Amino acid sequence: MKDFKLSSTMALWLSAVAGMTLLTATAFAGPDAGHSPAPSAAAPATAPSKTAKDGELTADIVGQRKDKMVVGKIDPPAAFNLEDIQNFPEERLYPVLNNPVTFEEGRDFSNMMESQDEKIVHPWLPEIPRAPFLTMKTAIDKPAKDWTFSVIDQGGAPVSSQDGKGSPPAQFIWSGDDKDRGYLAVDTVYIPQLSTTDKEGYRHTYMGQPSQFAGLFYKDKGRTVVELSTKRIFLDKKADLSKEAPVYLDKVCDLIREDSRLPFGLQAFDVDPELARAREQALQKYFSGKLIIPDSQISILEPGTTDKRGQAIAIVFNGTPGGAQ
Repeated sequence: MKDFKLSSTMALWLSAVAGMTLLTATAFAGPDAGHSPAPSAAAPATAPSKTAKDGELTADIVGQRKDKMVVGKIDPPAAFNLEDIQNFPEERLYPVLNNPVTFEEGRDFSNMMESQDEKIVHPWLPEIPRAPFLTMKTAIDKPAKDWTFSVIDQGGAPVSSQDGKGSPPAQFIWSGDDKDRGYLAVDTVYIPQLSTTDKEGYRHTYMGQPSQFAGLFYKDKGRTVVELSTKRIFLDKKADLSKEAPVYLDKVCDLIREDSRLPFGLQAFDVDPELARAREQALQKYFSGKLIIPDSQISILEPGTTDKRGQAIAIVFNGTPGGAQ
């Protein structure tokens, strides 16, 4: 046999062909070919986890293979020109600094009422004050031999008082009795006051927190009465409702709905009987529209004087037409 000498080029070509043949045989060989089986879907190979950097998220892809994909969060670039900020023209700031800021309370109240108009009650509205109207905790400097608790009005006149011997109670409560008016009135300042006499005979006076009420809820001779200040409900010397009137009137509507307080009466206290009558009619129209009831369910009563009740309007619930006597 003759010896054959292969050139370097032919040797490289034969080596490449042999390698391709080996790869093809390995790829198509079955489990019996002596190779380990490929990983099954039930036990996939777990890729090494990578720690996410700031601004990146890691997400697991569920499928035949489980890999991790890094999703980057791209923040939009923001550029600020400090020179423009420093040289901002002052004339553009003058309207902001010099013009007054207007608060439209009436508009805010109206928007709130309209947005919740389908509601039967209005829990966000302030409650109408009811007894007890004043409380005062006792804090005296020296032991007392006797004491006197009084409620005085804005003129300094006592409207209610009680006294006793020894140390005073830990707390005093005033339920609204007024010896001049019969019951406390709206727009009147009431101040609780405690006076004690120590064992040496010296007098000590302690003042409580003053209170003034725009509305009252109380019982009077078997009737339930809500009194509202006409200064809060109406414009000055007019029968037109003020901006804050719906806050009080809608709360009265809630009280009427809660216990079906129908019918009820309206009585205005004013120095001008004609103005008082016009205000009663304005409230009759308001309540009739809000409660969706006929005007016949709301009685217009004879206007009263201001000597005891001040400028107020009373809504009287007693279950009979005509309301208050």
